[in-house]
Amino acid sequence: MTATRSSTMNTATRPWRRRLLALIPAAALAVVLAACAGAADTSDADNADVDPNGSLTFGYFEPATSLDPQQGTSSQDIPWLLPVYESLFSYSPDGDVAPALAESWELTDTDLTITLRDGLTFHDGTALDADAVVANIERGKELETSTVKGDLATVTSASATDDVTVVLTLSEPDAALPAKLADRAGMVISPAAFGDETNLAIQPDGAGPWKYVSYSPGDRLVVERFDGYWNPDAVMLQDLTIRLIDDDDTRLNAVRAGEVDVAQISAAQVQLASADQSLEVRTDPALAVDQIGLNIAIAPFDDPLVREAINYAIDREALLEGLYRGTGTIAWQPFPPGYYANDPDLEGMYPYDPEKARELLAEAGYPDGFSFDFKTNNQPFRVQATEAIAAMLSDVGIDTNIIPLEGPALLDEFYYQQSVPAYFTPWGGRADPSQTLDNLFGPNGLNNPAKITDPELAALLDEARATGDQEERAALFKEASANIMETSRMIPLMFPGVTTAVRDNVVGYSTGVTGKANFLNVGVTADGS
Repeated sequence: MTATRSSTMNTATRPWRRRLLALIPAAALAVVLAACAGAADTSDADNADVDPNGSLTFGYFEPATSLDPQQGTSSQDIPWLLPVYESLFSYSPDGDVAPALAESWELTDTDLTITLRDGLTFHDGTALDADAVVANIERGKELETSTVKGDLATVTSASATDDVTVVLTLSEPDAALPAKLADRAGMVISPAAFGDETNLAIQPDGAGPWKYVSYSPGDRLVVERFDGYWNPDAVMLQDLTIRLIDDDDTRLNAVRAGEVDVAQISAAQVQLASADQSLEVRTDPALAVDQIGLNIAIAPFDDPLVREAINYAIDREALLEGLYRGTGTIAWQPFPPGYYANDPDLEGMYPYDPEKARELLAEAGYPDGFSFDFKTNNQPFRVQATEAIAAMLSDVGIDTNIIPLEGPALLDEFYYQQSVPAYFTPWGGRADPSQTLDNLFGPNGLNNPAKITDPELAALLDEARATGDQEERAALFKEASANIMETSRMIPLMFPGVTTAVRDNVVGYSTGVTGKANFLNVGVTADGS
């Protein structure tokens, strides 16, 4: 396997994205189209009178667990990290790996050679050269609390052969490595900030399009344009503020009042937001999936029969129509319909069948059911989702004690204390299927706290990383998904898409394939209207 990439990007629209958009229910799609007059209108900043000194405020629903990209535990950290950190690679709008800090690369079975752009600097003024990249890779692999170790598992060493060339030596072929390095594993931190981990967690120092001004955990991050950014034409905002507004109603009211310019909203708020003539409302399809996250080392979730029973106990149609207000796509596996890694044979695998669920529980030795603490993020939608799921589980004899927690505390208990057997959670989606499967089910995956992997599944994941052939990888991903679902390693619920309210003075805003907010090529009009 040898692959070479340079600054040429493939921007062709991928068929799965078009098909996934078509799967949004007609009523919801009509609301989106009526509200925003088509995605193209909101992503074309070239024809607008953009204020070169404009400011924008983004309202977000979840706090950052850390502003250190190598130590944060949530995919929801990404919107907080993207303004201040630049990765070695990036994603094109359709999910292809594209240049960023690296202007080109060559991947073989034994190594990844990365060529950096000349003259890169960090926000603190120090040089972003090959030595800095090597220091980041080594820290990501060696730091005890690193959350990117799994992404870098195939990298045995990193070396700088000159100021702009980095060679990563691999223990085995890894076709997904460039995609991993387009995510947080590839975000490059100034090595000058490595000395004080506490400050780095709250005072980021990267080479992203905006640099740190101030950060109040649990409130807001304020950043300003970094004049040394390698792609200055993409930075159309002078100032950017990310505000934490965890209450759905408060967040919607803030964007309606103009206190924030862009806000993610819940499906239940689409109708109200669409009635506001100052807002554009859009639901973008994405790879993110809402699921019940599991630690299969904790009884009774270590029993495949119990997990299968839960899959049958969930009425996904009721969740779609009630909780999601018809704006999602039911999930039966890790990947959405129309995506190349999706296996059509798995669709509808676990139809709602509470009687079947009771039979499976009895077969597993739980004829009277069981009870467990059902912890959840205290964000309102997730509490509502947990309550809806708990009611369905109660119908088959599984009693729950719902315990809402702050997001960072919940993730600490799940990942590190390993005291959470199951919880409702969104998986943020990744542009390469290997990232999703390795993280959720691989032996080194952060989101697999049990670190238990079926040998057959592990072999499939290894094979998928070893080949760069798209058709071969697709077949392997489908086999892996079948293995996962046949043993109910996953309890997928919904592909919700990303619903956003955007004020009419904002141009260029959209979410990419991973569904995360990114403010490159986003501006505000000079007249504020």
